[in-house]
Parts: sequence; C-alpha cells; structure tokens
Amino acid sequence: MQVSRIATKEEFGRLRIDAVKDPISGSMFDDLIDTLQIDGLSNEDKTLFQSIVLDRKVTQEEFDKLSYEQISKFTQMLNRSDMNGNFIPDTFVIFEDLKMAPYLATPSISDDENYNKAVFNVLKNLNLPQEEGLSFINEFSSIVDNEDKIAFENRLSSNAYDAGVRYKTYIGQDMQEFLKSRLSELKEGLNSTSDEVVKKDYERLINIYTQIDMQYNAIKIKNTSEMEQYTRNTKPNPIYNNEVVQLYKDIEKDADIREKKEFEQLLEMLDVDNLSKAEKELFREILEDRELSNIEMDSLSYEQMQKISQLISQKDSNGNLMSETSIRHNSRISALLYTTSATKDDDFNRALFDTVKQMEDIQDINNFLLPLKNYINEKLKEYALSIELDMNKVLDEVIARFEEYHDKSLDDKSKEYYVNAIKQYEEFQEYYNELKK
Repeated sequence: MQVSRIATKEEFGRLRIDAVKDPISGSMFDDLIDTLQIDGLSNEDKTLFQSIVLDRKVTQEEFDKLSYEQISKFTQMLNRSDMNGNFIPDTFVIFEDLKMAPYLATPSISDDENYNKAVFNVLKNLNLPQEEGLSFINEFSSIVDNEDKIAFENRLSSNAYDAGVRYKTYIGQDMQEFLKSRLSELKEGLNSTSDEVVKKDYERLINIYTQIDMQYNAIKIKNTSEMEQYTRNTKPNPIYNNEVVQLYKDIEKDADIREKKEFEQLLEMLDVDNLSKAEKELFREILEDRELSNIEMDSLSYEQMQKISQLISQKDSNGNLMSETSIRHNSRISALLYTTSATKDDDFNRALFDTVKQMEDIQDINNFLLPLKNYINEKLKEYALSIELDMNKVLDEVIARFEEYHDKSLDDKSKEYYVNAIKQYEEFQEYYNELKK
C-alpha cells in the first residue's frame, strides 16, 4: 500500500524550519521507517542509514559507503510527502556535494536493475566532477520529472506498488537493445561530424557506453545461471508487466502534451514567433533536460543557433533570470551563442560563428573574441542609441590597435603574439568580406 511519494516543490515549500531543527534520533528513525513502510531493510542498513541521516546531512565520506542496492533503498527515504500532500519533515536531508546527485538518480534509469547497477558502477569508476556527472546522468537517464513520477505512482494499483514498481525513465524497454541502438547512433554521429571538439565527445560517450555494456553483461552473468541465461530473455523485470507499461505510456503521452503546451507558453512569454514547427519540436527536445551539449550544438545550423539563443538565459522585466531559460552549457557554446547576435551585421556574426566553431581551446576563443567584443562595446557606448557599426572599419581599428601594441612591446614573445593576432584578424576580415559578397 502506497503511503508516501516524492514531494513536490510546493509541498517542500510549506516545510517549517522548526520541524527539521532537531537531529533524527533512533526512535524518530524507527518511526520514519514505519511511516514510509520501506521493505527489505536489513538491520545493517537501518543502522547505517540512521547514522548517516542523524544530523540531516550526508557527507561524501558517508555517501561513499553506500552500494547501489543501498542507494536504491536510501532514495526512498528522501524528500517524501504523505498521500495527503503533507511533507514528512524527517525525510529532509541535505547533501554535502551536488556530485552525489547522479548516483542517486541511477535507480530511476530503467526497470532493469542490472542496467542501472552497470551505470552506477561505471559512474563510480569515472569519478567525474560535478558538472560532468550531471551531464552524465542527463545522457544516460535524462531527468525524472517529479510531476510524471507522482502521476504514475499515484495511479498504480496497490499490488503493483507493494511489489516494488516505481517510475523510471525507461520502462518496458530491452536495455541491451537500447545500448546497441545508442552505440550505433554515436558511431554514426562520430563519422558525420567535422568538429574536433564534438568528435572527442562522441569518442568519450562511445567508450563509456562500451564500459556500461561490458558491466551490464558481467552483472547479468553473475546474477543468473547458464541455464537461466539460455532460457530467459533480457526483457525488464516481470513486475513491470503489460498493465504497468501501458500506464507508463499513458503518463508519457500526457506529459508530452503538457510539455508542448508549456513550451508554447514560454515562446509566447518570450515573444518568439520565428520558429518552424520542426524547430519548435527540435528545440523542445534539446532543452528538456536543461542542457545544451556539444553534440546537440553540432546538429544546429547558424540560423538555428541564432534562434535557440532566444530561449537561453533570458531575463524577465525585473532583470531576473527566468528559470525556464536557465540552460547549462559550456564556455565554447556560450561563445558560439554570443556570436549569433554580436552585432547588427549578420554576415559579420556568421563569420564570427564559423571562425569560433573551428577553434577547440577556450583560451584561443577568448583571445580572438574578447578584443573584438570589448572594442564593439566601446564603440556602442560612444552613441546614445545603438547603431549599426561599419564592421570593416571596426576590424581596421582593432588591427591598428594591435599593431600599436606590437610596436610598443619590448620582448620577442609579446611581439610574436601580436603578429599572430594581427594575422588572425586579417584572415577573419578577408573571410567576412567573402561572405558579404
């Protein structure tokens, strides 16, 4: 029987500070386990979990003690509400480091526990920094939407819930086939891109998925006998039966309709009306995980990058960042987004975009882009109104400024830097004028 579920932001927002000021004592912890009715907790698990949540904070050292199986159980104790929508205070626990988030997400990837554990093991071996870890879990499981999770688990039968059915990103899929298909897509993408940075991302993902595939098969072999491997296919856990799979499909269909409506509302709010139907769907899919990756960026034309920039890091009328447009992306993508609207001269912007896209190192990008950016800003500040600058004149003046720096420089290393910079801007100006023709 379902007695609790993941809390919504609204329910969490109603939490009183004084309700979570005291440590979670042994008796409080026992009451919490009874309230949540978490099955399968050994005495060892109870002792470990209680020691971790005692001070309502999970340290990295404490977190490192947890196995995949323990994390699967531990996540059932965090940020829960009862079925009446009341937040359960003793499920409020903070984490010392956001690096832990990807590990906590692994049990929610699929209904195939062998696959989830394989991803967990590979993630642990990689020991990624925070940003890369979050990108990792976006790639391997997407983000579990709490609204979908609540809708799914609330509509489960008591028998299904008691049997252990929970919302996952992938339900009813053969994860062996998923791995095969994803690896094929990545290899095709690697062969089709000319961007060296993107190639490295493809190669990295291919390597990680290959590791997951090896781990997955090793875990399956370990967990089942040779006869079971021969007679049993790799379909997901039997408790995720046809009824559960159909419910999942219904929830996903409802979510897709809701997300399309919310995306249309965002476009209206931002006054964006220059997207085709295909672009709306493409951008919605790209941005649904709140991240724009190198691989996703590589699939977009200059015109599409120009358009999608309208949906990223936008501010409201009070100058505050709109949460719906808070999209994670790296410094190189940030530079590319900037180039699409750097000036009122579209040929110049396109030349900037093409030039920056050929660069791999962010330091090289900054060395090229920042002097231009700063000089353009200087020129615009000279006028009360924004005007369309003569970009050939701007480039001539930037080159002249670097020539002056060169002539005043006393050491050979600095002179060499300025010579190379001047040559780079001259080549860029030549390319820009070719585009203008």
